[in-house]
Amino acid sequence: MSEALDYLPLPLVIVTAGDIDNPRKRGGMAAAWVCRVSWEPPLFSVAFAPTRYTYELIKEFREFAINVVPPELEEVTFRVFGSMSGREVDKFEVAKVRIKRGRRIRAPVLEDALAIIECIYESEFEAGDHIVVIGRAIDSYVQKPGKPLVWV
Repeated sequence: MSEALDYLPLPLVIVTAGDIDNPRKRGGMAAAWVCRVSWEPPLFSVAFAPTRYTYELIKEFREFAINVVPPELEEVTFRVFGSMSGREVDKFEVAKVRIKRGRRIRAPVLEDALAIIECIYESEFEAGDHIVVIGRAIDSYVQKPGKPLVWV
């Protein structure tokens, strides 16, 4: 069954959370299981393994950002945000990515992301071995035009 599932293209984004001013309380992770789930209100889902530090930060700070990244950030997305633990390292420092505070949330957002969707935590539910977090978009903006990174 997994071979057929590999034909479904997925967006590859970096989800960020926490407090930009506190390197020990900020984090981010690569995510491919991300989806818009409602127009009104504007809701998005992100699936997390329950042990992820980014999920812990979302629960604590009740907000997060979906950073739509360009293909130029593919290596950083996989090598740092998809492989390292934010409990052990500051992924933003390791990746050498530029960050800034979100417009309406205190979480870091990537300056080189194509688009940002800032969300507040709405709810969550278990889905197999993951937790699906539902976030309400409170701001979204395009920082620069381009094609988003897609995992095929």
